[in-house]
Amino acid sequence: MFENVREDVRQAVTWHAVPLVRRWFGPRAEAAASIALSPEAQVVLIYRLQAWLRRHGVPVLPGLCRRLTMLLAGVSIGDRVEIGPGLLLNHGHVVIDGTTRIGPFCSIAPFVTIGLNTGGPDVSLDGPTIGRFVFIGTGAKILGPVTVGDNARIGANAVVISDVPANATAVGVPARVIAHEYPLGPAKTERPGG
Repeated sequence: MFENVREDVRQAVTWHAVPLVRRWFGPRAEAAASIALSPEAQVVLIYRLQAWLRRHGVPVLPGLCRRLTMLLAGVSIGDRVEIGPGLLLNHGHVVIDGTTRIGPFCSIAPFVTIGLNTGGPDVSLDGPTIGRFVFIGTGAKILGPVTVGDNARIGANAVVISDVPANATAVGVPARVIAHEYPLGPAKTERPGG
C-alpha cells in the first residue's frame, strides 16, 4: 500500500506542482501543497485508505471514504476495484465499479465510466482489466470483462465492449481499434480486408 501511495504522491507533484512552495519551503512542502490543492489527488489517497480498511475488515469506514471521494471530486470507486500506483484522475467525475483492475500509471479524464456490462444478452458481473500507462479520454465507457493492453489509448466518448490490444487506440461507438507502428507513436488506419 505504501509504495502505491509514494507513487501517487509523486504523480500528484508532477501534475499539480507548486513551484513557489518548493522554492520557499522545499520538496516535502510542495508535495503537501500539491495534495492539499488537488481534490483528484486526495481522491486517490482516500481510495488507498478505503482499500486498506476493507482488506483489514474495518466496518463502516470504507463506505464513508467512498462517500467522501464522491463529495470531493464526484469520483466513485467500488469495493472490488484494484488500482495500481500512479493513477492520474484529470478532473474527477469518474465511476469505476465491478471486479476491475487498473494497472500502474494510468490517466483517466473526466466523465469516464469503467465497470460492468449489465445490458443486453451478455450480462457480466466482471469488470475490465486495464494495463499499464493507459490513457482513457473524456466521456469514455469501458464495459464488461474486456482487456485493454499496455500503452493503449481510449478516445473521447468511445464505448469499449471488446478487447483493445497493447499500443493501440480505440475510438467510436462501439469502439474500433486503430493500431500504431510504435508505442504511443503515429496512428495508421486499418483497412478492411488487409
